Amino acid sequence: MGKFINWMLPAKEERNAELTAGLFGELGMLISFVGIAIYNFVKGKDNQPLVIVMLGFLAGKGIGRFLDTRDNKHLLSGLLNLISGALYTASYVLECRDET
Repeated sequence: MGKFINWMLPAKEERNAELTAGLFGELGMLISFVGIAIYNFVKGKDNQPLVIVMLGFLAGKGIGRFLDTRDNKHLLSGLLNLISGALYTASYVLECRDET
């Protein structure tokens, strides 16, 4: 597992640039999600797919942070978001199946 983690994570000198890039990437994605959610709300469209993508993102982020820090709160966050996303996806698929 250590070899896998070392391959995934940048060297210490590259770490700050990666963290800054990741922070701005997450911020940009979250701003886009909010914009799309507001647009969908105004137009009366469904936001469920957007919520599924957000839960998937948060699950990956939590598990990734756990691999980096070994802090159990990040693992718990990632797993809960993963379970929530899976249940929400199943609910969405069943709801859409009834409409057709």
